[in-house]
Amino acid sequence: MKKNRKIVRYPRALNLNIGVIFFALIFVYLIFNVYAYVTAKHVTYYEVDEGSIRVQTSYTGLALREEQVIYANEGGFVNYYLKDNSRAKKGSLICSVDENGNIASQITDAGGSDHSLDADAYRVLVEEMRDYMNTYSDMTFYESYTFKDDLRAELMEAVNLSALNSMSEYAQDAEAERTFHRMNAPEPGIVSYYYDGYEGVTVNSFTEEMLDESVYEKKNCKAAENVEAGDPLYKLVTSEDWQLVFAIDDQVRVLLEDDSAINVRFRSDETTAWASYEILNRDDRTWLVLNFTNSLIRYASERFIDVELMLAKQEGLKISNSSIVSKDFYVVPSTYFTHGGNSNSRGLLVETKNEDGETIKQFIATNIYYSSEESYYVNEEGLAAGTKVINPAGGENLVLSAPESLQGVYNINKGYAVFRIIDILYQNEEYAIIARGTDYGLSQYDHIALDGSLVTEHEIIAQ
Repeated sequence: MKKNRKIVRYPRALNLNIGVIFFALIFVYLIFNVYAYVTAKHVTYYEVDEGSIRVQTSYTGLALREEQVIYANEGGFVNYYLKDNSRAKKGSLICSVDENGNIASQITDAGGSDHSLDADAYRVLVEEMRDYMNTYSDMTFYESYTFKDDLRAELMEAVNLSALNSMSEYAQDAEAERTFHRMNAPEPGIVSYYYDGYEGVTVNSFTEEMLDESVYEKKNCKAAENVEAGDPLYKLVTSEDWQLVFAIDDQVRVLLEDDSAINVRFRSDETTAWASYEILNRDDRTWLVLNFTNSLIRYASERFIDVELMLAKQEGLKISNSSIVSKDFYVVPSTYFTHGGNSNSRGLLVETKNEDGETIKQFIATNIYYSSEESYYVNEEGLAAGTKVINPAGGENLVLSAPESLQGVYNINKGYAVFRIIDILYQNEEYAIIARGTDYGLSQYDHIALDGSLVTEHEIIAQ
């Protein structure tokens, strides 16, 4: 009998290797992440941190003083007896005008001879040289040239005055009485030997063009040896009260609004002085007027003075200016917001039209970007100028008008971009200081897009 050799094969059970499956899933996950990383936008982030910016407020101001120019009544040769930019008492001899030049030439000759100085003039010169030597520094060597010129001028004036005193008998004869004229200070003040046509300009009469140094012209009264009748001889500054005027921007104006006095550093010699101030709005510009009651004699010969306002540092959250962008928002009163849809999301109920052209009510969930006392700032699809927002309390409906632009940055903490409005306290060329602790704003250590112009709302970001 034949044996049945047919073999029946039973299906083999599927044996799953958990380890293989696990590593396969990891491989797929890695491939997905590599793909997502390669295709995602890579944005450099900036970490928000506490910081400060010292307010840079250096200006060149127009100096305004009570000044009067003294003119010659007669023409002739001039000799000066008082140092430029020095104080004069009432009646002090400032200069002389000699119509025929006889006495003037003798005074000049005496100045070039071995004429001796009187004790007072000699003492003043010695004291000035001693003071300069005591305060000399290699860092301010450039001041030695100014000192040399001042000393030479004072020496010549002292010699001229000494020579004039020694010729008093001749200067008082009948001929000299008619042709030699002594010019004495009509009142106390500071003597200056230049004029520029700005004498008499006040806070109420200055113009923006006067602060243009490129067209400024300064004339020296001592440049000519003789004068005509009516020519300027010298200028007398008659009050210690003076002003410095310059334009400021809105940021500095805000910093100054809550005060009335400020400490000012003069850039030329690094000295400081306190000044009261007032803010003027004129010709679409904001002007700061500094009022001084001292320090005049140091700057009496200067019309333009460089100063720095000693403002405190601005502190807060420090961010890069490149992060700051603007975005438009609709301002909606808080009473128009309600809850609806499939969640407890807060939003607006608006009128819209369906595919059949019928008017229907639609709930639009909104994100609140900023809030004021009575309004919220929103920006969502479905909201546009002209959209009618329904009042949930049954009152008057609202039609959205033109949006309002606000500044902010893109927060990328969660891997996607979320716009956050900022309150800028101060800003320079590179950084801005913003208020900390604001609603819907930034916090310390937040990550924001370094270049806000490369990012859009809700965009996936790879840091």
